[in-house]
Amino acid sequence: MIWKKILWFCRKKEEQAQEAPEEKKTFAEYTRYVPQILTWFRREKGIPKKDLKLTVIDDEEQPAWKVNGVLELLIRDLNLLYVVTGRGEAFEELADEAYEERGLLVLIQEHDREGSLPGNLVLDLRDWEKHLDIISEVGYNTVTI
Repeated sequence: MIWKKILWFCRKKEEQAQEAPEEKKTFAEYTRYVPQILTWFRREKGIPKKDLKLTVIDDEEQPAWKVNGVLELLIRDLNLLYVVTGRGEAFEELADEAYEERGLLVLIQEHDREGSLPGNLVLDLRDWEKHLDIISEVGYNTVTI
């Protein structure tokens, strides 16, 4: 009799696990890992820390304060940062603070620039939520997270 109850309980647990909706990951869940991910890609590409010129492509669907949070996590270890965005005014204060406090040069560029992106490593935040668990190389020294 007790084995029947145990089997019933185990089956019930399995059914509940199957019925549970898949958890949707959010932009904010992975922002704290950005420095580690950047370090991994920099090392993978063989780019010394002193030679890193990072380009971050803004996800304009996210509030600017979230993207600023990602940039604030990154500026600690950079010598040069390019921000490609259509809303440059949202990042001007961060650029000024980074220069005054750390001597970091932050160059803000518009999205509609044609040609190759500046820098030697590109972090594209536009597809962030579509690829939260996938880190893939897009092109030479270009990554999408």
